[in-house]
Amino acid sequence: MSDQPAFPTLSDDEMRESLELFATALASLSERVDVQTEMLGKVNLRATEARSAAVGAQKQTDPKLYGELMAKTVDNRIKDVSADLVATEHNLTVEIAKLVEVAAGVARQRADVLQDVGDREAKIARFKARLPWFAGCLAILVLISVLVLPRFIAAFPSGCAVLGGLWTSTTTGVEICVQDSNDAWLW
Repeated sequence: MSDQPAFPTLSDDEMRESLELFATALASLSERVDVQTEMLGKVNLRATEARSAAVGAQKQTDPKLYGELMAKTVDNRIKDVSADLVATEHNLTVEIAKLVEVAAGVARQRADVLQDVGDREAKIARFKARLPWFAGCLAILVLISVLVLPRFIAAFPSGCAVLGGLWTSTTTGVEICVQDSNDAWLW
């Protein structure tokens, strides 16, 4: 069993977007590392110069006195460089924390999008399952309307006139709507 959680496969667009975010963060970190490398080169140069000056001073003067003076100078410079390195380490730690936070946010957003897509697909599947019932009910309603609606309309004098019939009374006194047999009316 893998120690990593199982995540759904990213689409090409999601993968591209994630890679762009990681590339941007990596480029930012790379620039900072380059600056620190340059700074370390300067530190190395300063240390070399300090050693060279110490050797020269030792030859020209009292070694013990000037050695202590040079040691204090070098210590002060090393403290400055050390402080710069500590500050740089802190800045890198902060940037890494931000990168982790951004990555977690991207993962949350990805999970939310996948959940939304899954919900929408489930709704579409439910609608597709109900679609034949809706179509069947609609067909039955249309059939009933075709058979019943003209008879219902013809039951009233104004409806009879709309259908082109004639409202009249039968010999028994019942009023009905009649249509000429040549008009192909069914009742």
